[in-house]
Amino acid sequence: MTPRPPIFISAVSKELRSARQLVANTLQFLGYQPLWQDIFGMEQGDLRAMLRLQVDQCQGVVQLVGQSYGAEPPTPDEEFGRVSYTQYEALYGRKRGKKVWYLFIDETFPIDAHEAEPGEVRELQDAYRRRLQADSHLYHPLTSSEGLEAGVLKLRDDLSRLRRGVKQWAVGVVALLVVITGLVLWIVHGQRNQTGLIQKQGEEVTVLVDRYQKMQQALVRLADVEAQSKQPGAKLTPEEQRANAYAILEKELGLPAGSLVKDLPGLALELYSRADTSSLLRARAAYALGKFDEAQKLSLAAAAEDVKAYETAQRVQQDRRKSAIEGYKLAGQSAQKLIQYNEAMLHFREAEKLTDRAGDPKLWVEVQEAIADLLYDQGHYKEAEDTLGPVVQTRTQLSGPEDPAALKSRNRLTYARWKQGKLVEAEAEFRELLKVEEKVLGREHPDTLVSRNGLAGIFNEQGRYPEAETEFRLILKLREKALGPEDRETLKSRFNVAIALANQGKYAEAEALFRETIKLFEKVLGPEDPNTLMGGIGLASVLNGEGNYAGSETQYRKMIKLYEKVLGPEHPDTLSYRTLLADALINQNKFAEVEAQCRDVIRLEEKVLGHEHPETLRTRAELVLALNKQRKYAESEAECREVIKLEEKVLGPETVDTLTSRQFLANALYGQGKNAEAEAQFRDIIRLEEKALGPEHPYTLDACYDFASGLQRQGKLQEAKDLAQRAAEGARKVLGSDNPETKRYEKLWQELEPEKAALPRGGML
Repeated sequence: MTPRPPIFISAVSKELRSARQLVANTLQFLGYQPLWQDIFGMEQGDLRAMLRLQVDQCQGVVQLVGQSYGAEPPTPDEEFGRVSYTQYEALYGRKRGKKVWYLFIDETFPIDAHEAEPGEVRELQDAYRRRLQADSHLYHPLTSSEGLEAGVLKLRDDLSRLRRGVKQWAVGVVALLVVITGLVLWIVHGQRNQTGLIQKQGEEVTVLVDRYQKMQQALVRLADVEAQSKQPGAKLTPEEQRANAYAILEKELGLPAGSLVKDLPGLALELYSRADTSSLLRARAAYALGKFDEAQKLSLAAAAEDVKAYETAQRVQQDRRKSAIEGYKLAGQSAQKLIQYNEAMLHFREAEKLTDRAGDPKLWVEVQEAIADLLYDQGHYKEAEDTLGPVVQTRTQLSGPEDPAALKSRNRLTYARWKQGKLVEAEAEFRELLKVEEKVLGREHPDTLVSRNGLAGIFNEQGRYPEAETEFRLILKLREKALGPEDRETLKSRFNVAIALANQGKYAEAEALFRETIKLFEKVLGPEDPNTLMGGIGLASVLNGEGNYAGSETQYRKMIKLYEKVLGPEHPDTLSYRTLLADALINQNKFAEVEAQCRDVIRLEEKVLGHEHPETLRTRAELVLALNKQRKYAESEAECREVIKLEEKVLGPETVDTLTSRQFLANALYGQGKNAEAEAQFRDIIRLEEKALGPEHPYTLDACYDFASGLQRQGKLQEAKDLAQRAAEGARKVLGSDNPETKRYEKLWQELEPEKAALPRGGML
């Protein structure tokens, strides 16, 4: 095996030890053996003879020209005058005819912390730097560790020629010996083969280096791309987020499809295991390997190192500040993956302290978007909106209103408004976004389809189910064309179409589509993939809507058991679907079981998500319903008032969740005979739902039904009959005549019909 050609690395140890190690790693990757000599100024005697021996055995010298002078010989050099040992290494190398490459370290480069040098030697180093700048030899001004690594990689052509020269010299010696034996033709042939082999090896090294660089770029950007590719509100699994990020990075970096899933874990494991890997890069490697606890710890350690260096340095080091921000941000993203939301926010806020909106707006918006994404996961939609507003403004100022990044931020802002119940405003914004995205990105672009999906979701929330179905079918068609019929995103669109069908009471069609979609999910992703399980949850919901309550319960329990296996018993999705199971249990009059189930889920959700998270509040509202069904009205009222207070604070007074909880409260008041207060609640609820959702929205109709039931118990039969009729006719129109809700409303209406004839006898008008 051919030995690695040695290359001497010259640098002042106290200032550039970390930078030198990075250069050494890169040279090793390129196939060279790095050598250097640590000198700290405390050594006794003259070290020049030792340095000459070191340089003489090397094929070239790479010098990192920093700001520090370093240690110097006890007497000036006879040939070079007063020079430091580091300067002597390069000067002696040039004298001996060695190739010397100068990598010029800029003042903003993240150097190692060290004591300041006396002004005299600093002036000597400044003079040395100026001579190099005026010299004909090439130098590279570098401001970051990434730039330094790239600078060394750019030398690979020179290094290859150096290696080729060494090999050609060796071949020449052999050729001379062979000429003596008369085998000249054989040597010429051998030289041609060797030259071709060297050229081929050089090309292979170039390809390998390029691929390595791209893999490192993918590793550095992975956490950010995962966060940016996550659609607001979408319940993406870690595997889905990783797959989406890999696809985006492969496209942007020009890597073959599937190369990251195949090669990046290996690179990450190598970097994670190496002793010379920097803390931040090891943190990124841990993140790529799914070691989020370790990534969080390493990121914080790296950030603390950078903050300390940044705060104690004699001059501003912007790269250190940027590196600290990246460390805190990665720590936050790692904690967010672990659903440690409070810890994640602390890390993001530390990063925020180091950002400057005016000085570095690009970095500022990246941190703000990370904060907004976390606020969204926490259910703090108003705070997310407040955070994203300035982000959109800044991105627009930076790149214009049609910049894809600005459009993506607008999309996130619109989702935050939607979640606060600002449906009209969100619909208008989604429509405006679609116009711009279709113009700039194209109709089939993933970002465009995210906005269209948001618009369809608005229709669904407003009870405009036929319009929602139309939009979801269009998205399905576009994704089938752009991505293929079995792509993960295409299958999700099929799921959304099935939901829209179920919401219209088209249960047979919805059930068939759910079962078909589940089979495709199982084929493409496997039977335990969270998407497959979500399809199973959808099927359970349809069975419940059809009135097959026992079948729905069985399906829910089957899916929840798998969710507990795949995601864990305390994962937010697992807990959310346990709450959905309550619907099937309530329809079977298993009220005590629902109460016990809800209390257990609430305990876990308060632990994992917090007591103010919307998911926690929804489960508490389900508990109120179970208490009402058991006629525990006083307990229900107390619980409900607390839930409403939190919902009004977190979500707003006019959102669906808040109004639904108020409806449960009104029923609890009726149960205690507090009729006037209950009646006032219902009138206000219906007024607000008509305003926010429309007069024929299913939630509005359900409130009419409950109000009619309460009025019936009070003997206010005419108004009760009118409301029951409105609920029944509206449900027949919106949900269909076969829908169980429609039939329930019609039953009450029919019960009240005979009372109409008896009204005159009771003296009522």
